[in-house]
Amino acid sequence: MRVFMAAGLTALLALSGCASITDGTSQTLIFAITPPEATCQLSSDGTELGAVSGKQNTMTVSKGAKDIIINCKAQGYQPKTQRLVSATQTAGVVGGFFLDLGITDMITGAMWKYPGDISIIMDKE
Repeated sequence: MRVFMAAGLTALLALSGCASITDGTSQTLIFAITPPEATCQLSSDGTELGAVSGKQNTMTVSKGAKDIIINCKAQGYQPKTQRLVSATQTAGVVGGFFLDLGITDMITGAMWKYPGDISIIMDKE
């Protein structure tokens, strides 16, 4: 009986750490952009992901190891480029290791996470 309980507890702990299960494969980014009339294009590895602005300041993206490049423009301001670098999550690295050596989390991108709150301040020309 104790063997079954121990095995069940081990399986539960392993599943609770898998990033694909606990955190999903996408995340919502929130932008604070100055000036608010700026428009910022997001891309990753040459693929356009969409645009954000001071009025539409959230975007849901797929998690992954590749950086997201943000190019912002606004009339009367210098263009600005900013890079979002993803980092591994503990849940994906530790929990996924017990299930399948973390392969699922690597393939789905779930083991990665971008900073959630991004501040972009553009300089006047």
